[in-house]
Amino acid sequence: MLNFNTTKALSTLMNPDKILPVAMIEVACTGGRTYNGYKRGGKVEGRERLREETTGAVFWLFGVKVLNKIGDFIGNKIGIKNLDVDLGKDELRAPFLNNVKEGANKTIAFKFAKVASSAAIATFFLGFVLPKINQKITELSRSREENSSVQSASDTSNLSKSTNAYENSNGQSVIPLGAAASLYPSMDSFMQSAREQNISFKGASAVADFLSTAAYNLENKTAWRLMSTDVGMIAGRVVNSRNKVEGFEFLFRDTTSIYFYLFATQHVMSLLNKATGNTPIHPDSLEVFKNHLTNSMGDKKYSTEEFKKNAKETPSGVSDILAKIKFKKDVTSLSEFNSVTGDLYKEKALKMSQLQPKMLGESILSKQQVVDVLSSGWNTDPEFIKKALDAGTYGAASNPKKFVTRKTVEGIRDSIDNFTQNLVKYASDKGIKEIDAKFVQNFAKRTTNMNFAFRALGMLVSCLGIAFLIPKIQYKLTELRTGSKEFPGTKNYSDENK
Repeated sequence: MLNFNTTKALSTLMNPDKILPVAMIEVACTGGRTYNGYKRGGKVEGRERLREETTGAVFWLFGVKVLNKIGDFIGNKIGIKNLDVDLGKDELRAPFLNNVKEGANKTIAFKFAKVASSAAIATFFLGFVLPKINQKITELSRSREENSSVQSASDTSNLSKSTNAYENSNGQSVIPLGAAASLYPSMDSFMQSAREQNISFKGASAVADFLSTAAYNLENKTAWRLMSTDVGMIAGRVVNSRNKVEGFEFLFRDTTSIYFYLFATQHVMSLLNKATGNTPIHPDSLEVFKNHLTNSMGDKKYSTEEFKKNAKETPSGVSDILAKIKFKKDVTSLSEFNSVTGDLYKEKALKMSQLQPKMLGESILSKQQVVDVLSSGWNTDPEFIKKALDAGTYGAASNPKKFVTRKTVEGIRDSIDNFTQNLVKYASDKGIKEIDAKFVQNFAKRTTNMNFAFRALGMLVSCLGIAFLIPKIQYKLTELRTGSKEFPGTKNYSDENK
């Protein structure tokens, strides 16, 4: 019998390093758009959509990683160090600043060049090369169908030219496929020059900061990666379209798809969680928290008030202590905290400061962590919080080379308090007077199941939007605009319809 692990499945869907979530959407996109294309334009449009979507999906699933590995290989060969250290930084974490002392500016410049080059290749290939190859294949296929005789040698020559250089029927020049490599800056030459000239950002730290932030975002943030390529890709598809009607379809389809790729799933989840009062919490963090709670509770039963007090109790004088501590962007040093509090919380504060690596050799605490140190209860135990953060970030939170945003870390910590609050509310609404370990386990399972269902529904909405809703609207707009239901890629329009 199949034993479905909801926690593991949801964790996989939430993991940005996993291919499966992207693959599921891309498969739906390819199937839906191919089907809709076939319904409208028959084999010609169906085949074009299949080639376009399949190639694009393969590129996003594997091509970007391959380009990244190629870039790292080149970097290692020419002596660029610390390519495995993240460039992102905020008040709590700055792995590159804390770990890299020599050759930092060269590494930053190289990593920026690498991700910028990858974006340029993606833009060029998907926006300029692939559309022309697709169109030429359609052109040759239609010619073969119209002429039963075998094509002459000149057709073979034309096919060859489709991947080199040719002009379309409107006289537009097409960039050679072989030139794609030229868009990937010669990192070898670039970095050799940098090595010889000893490029430095002295006196221009703002430039280094910009390149560092941009490189990290382009490497790690989905929205940045998508937008860095989509603008150029969409422009390329529009420019290389066979007529203005087809160009409008590309523009509408690809711009509206951004919402379903980036936001739809999260919006659906947020709406459903608010409507049901469910806690949005990472399943791996919740698993750690559930075990922590049940171990802490043992066989004892707690009233709802007792459970709340044991989960977290913040003394009334905390605000006065916070007012005395010197914070900079809600972060203070461990030494400052101990000085203000007279070392009363020294041991707990030290453990809490270890939730993140030292900043330039100094232990630090966020205001959220200070409140936890001053508070008591199951939720405020530093050793447990560290495990929960590591689980919710797939080990990145405690890795000195990895950057995890403060927003992510504090979001996981807040979700722990929200879970206990919602647990107490659920028990009260159900008329349950006492909470035991079994109740906690069942509520945790219920929470994870609901989060899995909401994410699955959100992904379904994204898939349906990309694969069916957008094509339907796209085709209807073309029909209203031209009065024709035909595939615009192979139809000749009168001047007034262009």
